[in-house]
Amino acid sequence: MTEVLIDVAGQEIRPGDPVVYPQMSGRSVQMVLGTLVSYNGKSAKIERQEGTRWSAGYQRTRYRDKRTGKGIDPYASDKGWEVKAHYLYTHKETGEVISEEELNRRHPIVANWSAYGYRGQNDASWAARHQYERQYVQGVLKDYVEEYRSAPTPVTIHNVKNIVKVPAPSKESK
Repeated sequence: MTEVLIDVAGQEIRPGDPVVYPQMSGRSVQMVLGTLVSYNGKSAKIERQEGTRWSAGYQRTRYRDKRTGKGIDPYASDKGWEVKAHYLYTHKETGEVISEEELNRRHPIVANWSAYGYRGQNDASWAARHQYERQYVQGVLKDYVEEYRSAPTPVTIHNVKNIVKVPAPSKESK
């Protein structure tokens, strides 16, 4: 049986109840809204939902191979891509579309460095590069690569005295 956590207002907090707790980062404190997952008498596990300085969308995008279920990183090699993401450059006046490699071949950036630091670059090449508009072309993953967001991992709170239950909104306030 799970133990019941009592907050400073005397409210019983049970797994599944919404709670608020302070989170420290250096000298900064932020309030975090979450859901109590479990309490064992010493520490509480809370699944974070929203913070005052960050949103709930903090989970990163992950990839896995549908055939094996193993996690993969398509950015580590070209293996997971049908068409890898890239940039195309369109000339503002002529409408000619070229690749990034072609742009670098035609208008190379030559930076001038000396013992005293950066001294500028080839201005003619720089001006020619500004005649092109850059556009991002989204890559296409192979059909066996699945993109997903992992579920947030609950945090363990040892100082449970700072956890406060958030009351459910009353029907009158709606």
